[in-house]
Amino acid sequence: MKKVMTTIMGILVATLSLSASNGGNKLTVVVKNVESTTGIVSATLFNAEANWLKQGEVRKVTIDNKEVVVIEFDNVPDGTYAVSVIHDENSNGNLDTNGFGMPVESYGFSNDARGMFGPPDFEESKFEIKGNRKIEIKIR
Repeated sequence: MKKVMTTIMGILVATLSLSASNGGNKLTVVVKNVESTTGIVSATLFNAEANWLKQGEVRKVTIDNKEVVVIEFDNVPDGTYAVSVIHDENSNGNLDTNGFGMPVESYGFSNDARGMFGPPDFEESKFEIKGNRKIEIKIR
């Protein structure tokens, strides 16, 4: 019986270790250059180029300190990801633009990626997660 319990405990520990390394990662996004405490900061995590700027996991936080805003994503599986961030000053859930389509609210992307005539593509913004990860994004 003791041998069986030891085997079961070993299998349980191995299983928990594997699941933690494949899906228990924490991604911490540190947002810098927030100019005011008005509104919210929203970060979206994308897991594929096909979803880029269309469908992702969203986190929204109020702004307590405009120097640095921290947003966390828990239980992120190992893989390739990209993040977009907006400072939604009027809390309407959108990146507001002017009549020419130019953003009037601050935004940023992982890897400090910048597009020429629009947002950067997934390739420019992507990064790997294998274990806990912390990235910084400067919004402008």
